[in-house]
Amino acid sequence: MASKSLTIYCHCAYYDLVRLDVKSKALAAIQASGAVEAVPDLCGLCAERDARLKDWAKADSLRIFACYPRAVKWLFEAGGAPLRDEGVEFINMRTGDLESQISNFKLEIGYSRPQGRELHLKSEISNLKSEVRAGDWIPWFPVIDYNRCQNCKQCYGFCLFGVYQLCDGDRVEVRNPANCKTNCPACAKACPHSAIIFPKYGQGPINGDEPPWGEEKNKADLAGLLGGDPYGAIRKRSKAARRFSADAKAGPSGFKDLQERFGVPADVLASLSRAELAGIKKKIQNKGPNTQRDAARNSESEDNV
Repeated sequence: MASKSLTIYCHCAYYDLVRLDVKSKALAAIQASGAVEAVPDLCGLCAERDARLKDWAKADSLRIFACYPRAVKWLFEAGGAPLRDEGVEFINMRTGDLESQISNFKLEIGYSRPQGRELHLKSEISNLKSEVRAGDWIPWFPVIDYNRCQNCKQCYGFCLFGVYQLCDGDRVEVRNPANCKTNCPACAKACPHSAIIFPKYGQGPINGDEPPWGEEKNKADLAGLLGGDPYGAIRKRSKAARRFSADAKAGPSGFKDLQERFGVPADVLASLSRAELAGIKKKIQNKGPNTQRDAARNSESEDNV
């Protein structure tokens, strides 16, 4: 049965987006408020569609200490536990006014710090961090703000890694979050409606901060960027390290443009597997006869990967 009043605290254990001392103050205040769920990483729970999310979403009064409200709202939606419009309060630990928010929260609950609380709190934070094991999948993936999404399918056509799928009603959905490459925000930068959110990203509106309603961004054409030759860059890979060189290009813009314009990390481009490169080639081939011919002309490069 859902709690009538519940507070959720996300430690964001994989990224240092909030100073530890600030998180400590928030967690200390939260735990004096009653029913509390402290989790290492809310993104991870939502990607796994954890069963607890639906119980939490049913709480009569829900307060969530995490990141940007827009990010948290659509994370819960992606996790199969949409939040109600009423009875939910978001406290963004990434903003500069967090100290005042914590002070107001303390006044509201009549906060008093128990003796020896600091030592106990350090242990709890250590436990939250220890739940994240080396080698775990880092929950970096996009969520879609369907209030802004126009279903233009640009993210679906642009993503290099099969994160998106078309589902019932031809709607684009994030169906393979683990396919996403850590720290790659390319699809969000390509979205003309600022509808793609990466909660762990450093800057708004991609991190979930409210975007301005203005002119659409230019649409990005993957085939145009890569010039129909996703394998051209491979020729410049070091034979020893078998990695893309920093200035590797394919066609007029190429992988370097993906790295600079769309923020695809160099190590992501360097680690593309044969299957991923084949997938990129297939995307380009589907764009039209000219790019099909260009890709076919360069297909010999694939054999040398």
